[in-house]
Amino acid sequence: MTTLPVADARANLSKLIDEASTTHERFEITRNGRRAAVLIGADDYDAMRETIAVLSDPVLLRSHEEGQQALGDGDVLDAEQLADAMNNAGRHVDTR
Repeated sequence: MTTLPVADARANLSKLIDEASTTHERFEITRNGRRAAVLIGADDYDAMRETIAVLSDPVLLRSHEEGQQALGDGDVLDAEQLADAMNNAGRHVDTR
């Protein structure tokens, strides 16, 4: 994470936004030498919010843990198996 004073952030805001969006760099902005804000890309912000939502919801978190366990146990379908299962359930999937 890059730290810079608010005056530098203000002077380079467009460049910082581009960098945060494309490289996922995070910028800690200081005022009078103290942390005041952090600039991150919108995609990173959305991902953080989604992570917080999952971690805050016990049912969703448990479902995620069960999915991770199933993957670890090899309980998975390949693309063809998944398409067959969906077609058998009446949800047409074009596998071409």
